[in-house]
Amino acid sequence: MKKFLLLIICLAFLSTILGQNIDDLIFQNSDKSNEQEIIKVHFEKKDARLAMLYSAVLPGAGQFYAKPSAVITYIFPVLEIALIGGIIYYDKQGDSKTKDYEKYANGEIITHTFNYTVGGIDYSYTYTGTRYRRDYQHNVQEVLKNINAFDIYDDTFFRLDQSDTQHFYEDIGKYNKYIFGWADWYHRFATDPTSEDGTFIMDDDAYENLWVFTGSTDPQLIQNRRWYQNYTVEDFMNGDLSHPISPNDPEASPWRQEYIKMRKDANKQYDYSHYFTLGLVANHIVSAIDAYILTNKVNRTAITKNDKFQMYYYTDVSNNSLTPTLALRVNF
Repeated sequence: MKKFLLLIICLAFLSTILGQNIDDLIFQNSDKSNEQEIIKVHFEKKDARLAMLYSAVLPGAGQFYAKPSAVITYIFPVLEIALIGGIIYYDKQGDSKTKDYEKYANGEIITHTFNYTVGGIDYSYTYTGTRYRRDYQHNVQEVLKNINAFDIYDDTFFRLDQSDTQHFYEDIGKYNKYIFGWADWYHRFATDPTSEDGTFIMDDDAYENLWVFTGSTDPQLIQNRRWYQNYTVEDFMNGDLSHPISPNDPEASPWRQEYIKMRKDANKQYDYSHYFTLGLVANHIVSAIDAYILTNKVNRTAITKNDKFQMYYYTDVSNNSLTPTLALRVNF
């Protein structure tokens, strides 16, 4: 009985193989020019590396190549558009705010009145001009250079651009040594508050004590002295030396402090644009990796057929005999 069953199994297996060969002969040797072939089954394997390249160039393209119906196919392009929009928007914001702070510094003529009290008498001076002026900077730095022959303050130390370059706009807010050009500093620390024309007085040796230095006054150590703050001329003339003001103090130049704030705001917009640029790069990388993974998944699980109808041949056992069978399968 066992031998008989074993023989039956072997014959069934052999018949199946022969049946498959007959099937191939029937359908492969039929009229190949006939466009209405009975069976045509395909397995279209996608190239994962090609999909990865597509999405690296255009996020979502590789996913569309592998599986157009996947939801992720349309997420990456939407992110791409949003990120590009963010870059453009914040770049424009940065450019706009840059123009604002450049105009604030030396791009517009303003009129401002400075009020002083000296010896109990009130004085005022009305200033008309830009908020930052190179001639003011030059006037004061020349005084500082001449106070101490052994000091570091010389032409190599003061190198402010004489044109409106990017470095000029950066330097006047970043470095304390260029605070002298801000008109609100100049008319509080370098001019006669009792004059009607804003007379520059710091070139007079009598006002050298307006400067406050660090380090020793010992002649042998005088080269170590460094300027770090000033008295206002108003306080000096009133004999009040209790309140020296550092260039970093907002009181030294409110205009400069506002300018620094405006520059930071502009730079913040460019930072946001930079973040969106990084996001754009990440979108390309992630999309490329996802396309590679998705394509491999599609290759493992999906077989596409160009017909809903499939005919196939198999061997069946009917009435204790092997019977070749032709079947029709309809895919819904």
